[in-house]
Amino acid sequence: MKTVALTTVLTLAIGAYTPAPAQRPYDKAADAHKDIEAALRQARADDRLVLLDFGANWCLDCIVLSRLFEDKTVRSFLQDNFHVVQVDVGNWDRNLDVSRKYGSPIDNGIPAVVILAASGDVIASTRNGALADARTATAREVLGYLQGWVARKPMHAAR
Repeated sequence: MKTVALTTVLTLAIGAYTPAPAQRPYDKAADAHKDIEAALRQARADDRLVLLDFGANWCLDCIVLSRLFEDKTVRSFLQDNFHVVQVDVGNWDRNLDVSRKYGSPIDNGIPAVVILAASGDVIASTRNGALADARTATAREVLGYLQGWVARKPMHAAR
């Protein structure tokens, strides 16, 4: 009887658990179109790139990637070179028009990343599913991707 009671209590506790907002990087209420336009305006002003991070809060790999973005070295590089816009795809039912606009990067899984020049042109994408298994990635690998994408930046990206 104690085992049944303990199992019931644990099941209810786990079911009632709601992760903290920091664990939920994708905002369902965000307007991806407006956020992207704002990031592009900022990129034109400060000569950075725009990183679109397509994912969902139910996706473990998406959560892992967002945490890798918070690694001290990665975060510093991101802040110096990118404006990040997290695009919530929900249960494959949100912002699909945004995904299509940028080459359908989510077709081979999420998380998926698209890098935009300040002009709005796509200069890189993980359309091949390269980050769909982010749970196996390291901060160093993510930093390598970011550095490679910055190297593709057009010299006149913001001008």
